Amino acid sequence: MARRGELRHVELDEHDDGHGTPPPRRPGDGDSGGGTGGDTAPDHEGDAPSGRRGAPRAVLVVGAAVAVVLLVLGGVQVALDRREAAVDDRIAALRGASVDVGTELTALWELDATRPWYPMLVDGTVATGPTLIDGAHGLLARDLRTGEEVWSVPIGPPVASPDGGWGGSITCAPPPVGTSDPNHVPEVLVCHTTDAEVGSEAAPTAASWARVVVVDLRTHTVRSSVEVPRTPHAAVLDGVVALGLLDGERHVAVVGVDTATGAERWRYRAPDALPEYADDSGWISLHAAGGHVVVFDTSGRDYALDSDGVRVDGLRTDATGFDGAWLAVPARDGRSRVLRPREPDLEVAGTLARRTLDDGSAPGLEVSSSGALAWGWDATTGEQRWETAVDLSSSVGAQTVVVAEGRVHSTSSAGVRTLDARTGALLWSYDLPSGTVRSGVLCDGPHVMVLRGSEDAATVDSLVVLDRRTGDLVRELPLPPGVEWTSQLGPYVLAAAAGSATLLG
Repeated sequence: MARRGELRHVELDEHDDGHGTPPPRRPGDGDSGGGTGGDTAPDHEGDAPSGRRGAPRAVLVVGAAVAVVLLVLGGVQVALDRREAAVDDRIAALRGASVDVGTELTALWELDATRPWYPMLVDGTVATGPTLIDGAHGLLARDLRTGEEVWSVPIGPPVASPDGGWGGSITCAPPPVGTSDPNHVPEVLVCHTTDAEVGSEAAPTAASWARVVVVDLRTHTVRSSVEVPRTPHAAVLDGVVALGLLDGERHVAVVGVDTATGAERWRYRAPDALPEYADDSGWISLHAAGGHVVVFDTSGRDYALDSDGVRVDGLRTDATGFDGAWLAVPARDGRSRVLRPREPDLEVAGTLARRTLDDGSAPGLEVSSSGALAWGWDATTGEQRWETAVDLSSSVGAQTVVVAEGRVHSTSSAGVRTLDARTGALLWSYDLPSGTVRSGVLCDGPHVMVLRGSEDAATVDSLVVLDRRTGDLVRELPLPPGVEWTSQLGPYVLAAAAGSATLLG
């Protein structure tokens, strides 16, 4: 504070002659007299030790250094935040990612119960599946955001039905090639359509039909349509549709017809006739799995035929989707040999999990699990990459995993488990405080999510949202009351209750 309460201008002479010599004292410096002139400095200023003359400079240097450090740290944090946001955006754009639901689940639209539609393929926000178009079998694509029709195409003539609903039989699937890759987008959907119905032995008429139809999913047009033997039993394989027939001696015959031409490529005849109590073709059952057709018969011995009609025995199926996903047969040391179309067979311990989302950060990784153990495998060489004592299990079906930013996210019966994709080490876990896990892991980029069911598993009550990197609870969003089951439909959740189904997002 200046003398007599006045504010005075003070000039600091910072001149340095380069020899460390202190600046010369001016006349009047250190004068203890109470001079009142405007140029008179406080008397203690000239008597200050010389070491204090550098203090302001040191303070400035330290302050500048701190400021630089803070700026650098701030810049690093901004860069890290931007990198994380870019990674999240890239994951959110992948096929199989969920929409960011924000802080509230919204009912987008309700499926029309008067027009049956069975969505089976999703590309972006458009879902495609079988439907009825003016009474005829067809394919319908809807915008999942609004429920509006994007395109539709009939694939057969109208089907007579007593109640005006679904008549005949229809089986649709993409060719089972590349289906182990969640980013694979099929180009076509292959459909077998007929007026014949399972369990009905109505004699064919002149107007009866059975066709194999290939629909181009890019142009939304019929690429080919060919007549085939009439039967309601069919399975889509690689370049072939397998048809289940019952011959005159009550032997099951499986006939492979060319998808594009309808020409017979091979025929397999079961060695044993059906027993007497199996009195119609309703006892025939075909199911596509891992590029094979699985044949179920009344003897209890299931077998498979590959796309060339070669029989495979001792199989085990894990149905996890429209194509049955995997087909496994026993291998050495208690392992299973998983058969995959146009890919090397893979020997694994436990059961192979299906990847529902994969950002490519762990190339070639496949994961299997059994009880309290999980394994990582190289999909090309079959070599085991790691083993970990972590329980990966599902209470709602076959196990699924999400691979994102070098991590494997999956479920246990109690919650979510996240592993290092390189080593299998447990990085974080989250257990539901109550209720049961009612879905596989969903991922919207920054978050992973699971649906939580009630303690008695009668309803699905909420969506639990977790930070993907830390496993911290972000929020829990309630579902509409009374939802009995849910299913992921593209980036959204399909919730069903009391005869209705609503898309949530």
